[in-house]
Amino acid sequence: MNLSVFKRVFYGVAAVFLFVAGIPVLAAAGAKIKIDETKYFQIGMGFRGSVSVNENNATDPGEDSFDLSADNMRLYTVSQVHKNIQVEFNTERSGESINLLDAVAKLNFGAFELWLGRQLPPTDRANLDGPYYLNAAYSFPMVQSFGNLGTGCCGRDDGLAIHGDAAGGKFEWAYGVFEGTSGGSDLDDNVRHTARIDIALGDPEPGFYTGSTYFGAKKLTTLGLVFHHEEDGVGSASNQGDFTGVSGDLLIERTLGGGAVVNLEGAYYDWDTDSIADGTILQGNSFLVLASYLMPNKTSIGGIQGQFQPYFRYQGYDRDNTNSSGSRGYKDRTEAGLNYVIDGFNAKITALWYLDSDEDSGSVDKNTGMLAMQFQL
Repeated sequence: MNLSVFKRVFYGVAAVFLFVAGIPVLAAAGAKIKIDETKYFQIGMGFRGSVSVNENNATDPGEDSFDLSADNMRLYTVSQVHKNIQVEFNTERSGESINLLDAVAKLNFGAFELWLGRQLPPTDRANLDGPYYLNAAYSFPMVQSFGNLGTGCCGRDDGLAIHGDAAGGKFEWAYGVFEGTSGGSDLDDNVRHTARIDIALGDPEPGFYTGSTYFGAKKLTTLGLVFHHEEDGVGSASNQGDFTGVSGDLLIERTLGGGAVVNLEGAYYDWDTDSIADGTILQGNSFLVLASYLMPNKTSIGGIQGQFQPYFRYQGYDRDNTNSSGSRGYKDRTEAGLNYVIDGFNAKITALWYLDSDEDSGSVDKNTGMLAMQFQL
């Protein structure tokens, strides 16, 4: 990361903190302006950065590389314009670009909510977590991202969605129609249908967005099931195929004696492209498993208190020979790491290692070591 990029990131973060610090009437979170009894404006920010050492880097196989990265920075805003209506507008800075993350109007009808605009479709838990609310692991699951499910940045898409819950939040449902593939194979401008249900066998998880741990505040056993379909969603204008995707995810969290927290998470994905090669979505199936252990006692490093959390994650996916050369065969990632959790998802430091292996011809195994930090307000 060169000096000019660092300055822009630093000044951006400083500007947010100065803005928030200067607001005279704030909620406990320090970033909410109350306008009247039903209206307010809320702002937040998130920053994630890392330093890594990579073996067999892509540009010069056989050689190591050293990378400093401001992985992303986000600004979040929510405006409640009516007691039942919110407008959410979020941006993400990644690399040298500032991208529109969310621009969505949310109407609450009591029994259900209707969302219109650019938003997260009701997909798998990892996507609804986003990078800031994953459990333990710093990086977004590679096995999820091999099916690019949105036309916008970071898993987003333009669409209309409806969602609600029943049985006190034990059963949640969501369905939406989205832009999906634009151009290429989709000559008729078909929409992509996406649906998700959650069944909570333990404590419910209210709300549409998810987090993959509650740091012991909940006793969880939650199963999620997802379905996607778009006619002519893959291929090219001269060779079209329908896209159908199904996935399932399971989250288990328990608090042990003394306050330690054990978390187990798994997910399975199956993408079908009618055996048509596509430049974005790969036909195949994949899975991930993750286990973490949040130690019960806090320690202090340089005056900063936190809890250690070791974790292990394994990801693998089997790509069909239908896909283009370079995207076939079995690929996996074995990962282990140690978090220093300072303030839940709002402040943590992660040291991790992972090994990438790929059966595809010409690929070499790659070791990566990383030190990463995540802060948000």
